[in-house]
Amino acid sequence: MAQAQEKKDIWSADLYGEKVAPFVATSTETILAWLDPKPTDEILDIGSGEGPLTARIAPHVKRIVGIDGSPNMIEHFKNSYPHIESRVVDCRLLDQESDLITGGFDKVFSNAALHWILRDPETRSNTIKGCFEALKPGGLLINESGALGNVAEVHSAIISGLVTQGIPVEKAREASPWWFPSHQAMKGLVEGAGFNWVKGEVQLRQTTLTENEKGGVEGWIRLFGEPFLELLPTTEARDAAVKHAVDVLESVGRQQHDGSFTVNYIRLRFVAQKPE
Repeated sequence: MAQAQEKKDIWSADLYGEKVAPFVATSTETILAWLDPKPTDEILDIGSGEGPLTARIAPHVKRIVGIDGSPNMIEHFKNSYPHIESRVVDCRLLDQESDLITGGFDKVFSNAALHWILRDPETRSNTIKGCFEALKPGGLLINESGALGNVAEVHSAIISGLVTQGIPVEKAREASPWWFPSHQAMKGLVEGAGFNWVKGEVQLRQTTLTENEKGGVEGWIRLFGEPFLELLPTTEARDAAVKHAVDVLESVGRQQHDGSFTVNYIRLRFVAQKPE
């Protein structure tokens, strides 16, 4: 049985949903079309965060359950949407949640979460096995997450910032909290759990960052890059690494026509089916 190490909760619902990355819950037209919610559907939402997308889906289905590994996010979820089921679950070990893996869901859905949840190779199959066991025969797994090359320029700039502060490049790379697989790697993982691959695609989605205080590219790095920055012993070293990364990115993502800042998100979407 795989044992996942306890992880620090880096998530703040206020920073994530309002200041840094509100686009995560709103840039969802395609994946929601693929989800195709029906009034009879019972859906398990994996990595639901603080719940805005779960809440958008809820009126259109019979039942939806939001699960996330962050206590901070689920606390915010419960306060904002007390009428929707939600709870803290370490989704890396989804196959050990006995009451969720009884084959009762029509669909398992995940948006912008599996690239975090599947980071550890030791528990990768536990998550997908749990998705499989949660579904009724013929049920669907619908996902959108980061693909190979996702936010590559920011990823590289953060690693470069750590190296300037004396962190060996190998150690900086290992600190990455993400798994951004190729289309084929994800297909292999999902089919290895027993699913039939229905369809999948990879899409470049250039995304404009917010201009809020604590947002923008610096806010993005400080929130999403926290597992990298934890390698540095002092606030001064962290600030210097972040400044280096932001400075490197300035001429990469700044749009000339309006001064806004874009990041190259590359999204992997797929639908897979549990055999009848």
